[in-house]
Amino acid sequence: MPARRLSWITALLATSLLRANAGATEPCKLVMYPQIPVEMDDLRPVITASINGVDARFIVDTGSFWDFLSPAAAAQFNLPLSHAPPFFYVNGVGGAVVPRIATAKTFTVAGITSHDARFLVGNNDFLGGQIGILGQNIFRIADVDYNFADGVLRFVEPQHCGREDELVYWTKTQPVGVVDLHWTSSDRPYLTGKADVNGHEIQVLFDTGSPRTILSLDAARRAGITPDSPGVLEAGFTSGLGKDTVKVWVAPVASFEIGGETIERTRVLIGAIGLRDLGVDMLLGSDFFLAHHIYVAYSQDKLYFTYNGGVVFDLNARRPARTPGAAKTPADLQAFSTVTSDTPTDAAGFMRRGMADASRHEYSEAIADLTHACSLDPSNADCRYRRGLAYLNSGQREPALADFSAAIQLQPSDFEAHLSRAQLELPQHPADAQSDLDAVDRFAPQQADLRLMVAQLYGAAGQYAGAVHQYDLWVEYHPRDIRLPAALSSRCGAEAAANLDLDRALEDCSSALDLMHKPASTAIAVSNRGLVYLRQGKLDSALVDFDTALKLQPELPVAHYGRGLVEIRKGLQAEGQADLAAIRSQHPDLARHLTGLGFKP
Repeated sequence: MPARRLSWITALLATSLLRANAGATEPCKLVMYPQIPVEMDDLRPVITASINGVDARFIVDTGSFWDFLSPAAAAQFNLPLSHAPPFFYVNGVGGAVVPRIATAKTFTVAGITSHDARFLVGNNDFLGGQIGILGQNIFRIADVDYNFADGVLRFVEPQHCGREDELVYWTKTQPVGVVDLHWTSSDRPYLTGKADVNGHEIQVLFDTGSPRTILSLDAARRAGITPDSPGVLEAGFTSGLGKDTVKVWVAPVASFEIGGETIERTRVLIGAIGLRDLGVDMLLGSDFFLAHHIYVAYSQDKLYFTYNGGVVFDLNARRPARTPGAAKTPADLQAFSTVTSDTPTDAAGFMRRGMADASRHEYSEAIADLTHACSLDPSNADCRYRRGLAYLNSGQREPALADFSAAIQLQPSDFEAHLSRAQLELPQHPADAQSDLDAVDRFAPQQADLRLMVAQLYGAAGQYAGAVHQYDLWVEYHPRDIRLPAALSSRCGAEAAANLDLDRALEDCSSALDLMHKPASTAIAVSNRGLVYLRQGKLDSALVDFDTALKLQPELPVAHYGRGLVEIRKGLQAEGQADLAAIRSQHPDLARHLTGLGFKP
């Protein structure tokens, strides 16, 4: 769907904002529309909107040209789906996606309601409880002021304004960075500008939908950085709209310059982000936005920013604790000082700022802000839940558990608090954890992405039938998700453990193997299929699978144990007993658990 075909919501918002221009005679006036609260949920800027009258959480995504929904959300809201125009696709991290189109009867955002609003529907969920993303078709209709550190954004309509000091209204003393914006095309209006890495010019995409800033491998090489360079460390995988995961590394960068601001001796992610056809070398993510107060002047094709405090890219670094009225001095930025704007005055404001602090791993500051918020609004269950997460992430188990319990007491149907408490309880109190998991099953939407985690926790608790049920729900509503192969493999393993529907279990593992490419994941899927064959008494097939799994991952204990059982049953006593003895010695709990499930000589 080309971006020039504006949705009703775009037209309505534009009409509402532009009315203020009629008859304007002031030399310069910034018409500021009401603040839109933004919650930073693990480096994802989230706002609340509503679909067909039901509130939902959306990611603010300046890197998307249009609004997206997850497939599960489209199903949850019973939205009709249609096909996109022929040959239409969307590029993202992980490859291209051919989306579908969902239509909502009503959609309300920023106080404006539209009818027959259209969303693109991709392959994957958004992993944080958000159902979709809001893109440039919403945010390009006026200037936008982003102050994520204090949990707000607002639309701004400048009237007869043009000078830098007129638009950067929140300070008269700070250095101001300025970037000329470029639009990749009228059909796909991605927000791009120029920067430099180690003195080499690059093109950046301002992308709040990417939690962390990522530099492409090609641009990194031009700047003298490769995955094999000194100091570069593997950082796992990331994913986006596409069907593939992307391997990323953390790399030291001598200097990053944008808009007159220079950041020295920092670290950024590098990876094959796959946006070469857009001319994009870097996704400048919400970590950058969180550390700056940013004004996107669509009216001028410019972006203005001031330093807003905190570490810009390397979130593993620490900065000194914030004290009231003190400037925030980062580890990787020396040139810019700061003043605080949009200072919280109520519980909601302190809660949003606390969540922003938590996103930067500044848990002491987060706990202080969230404690203030909870004292101002003691009946707010979400405040106790958010503070519990801050305690948990700072390694404070007992106060985290107390806050999750308090949130549940205030709001018994708070399935997220039940889920977090279950994770804490599981190692020491599995029965209590199962009770919480049962509550999540009752209260969470059937289509919810968190059912994948619930399935894993049921499995960890040894409740394999419950795990299979959760996998069933997740697989039904996520048929094209990037995590589907791992989910099918895990369901296969749970079915084998519970001795349930073994024919489907074989199909699950075989389907997972057809889709998998990573040796470690493949080894687990092959081993799980070996357990199914073992249940069925197909010893030769089981032995082949266990041997294959061990070639891929030589230390995989389940495969060693399963191979030992097969060898004993085939009369190879010495070999089988050696395998079993090794596992009983190195992994005694696993050996006892498998024996209790009926996997025994």
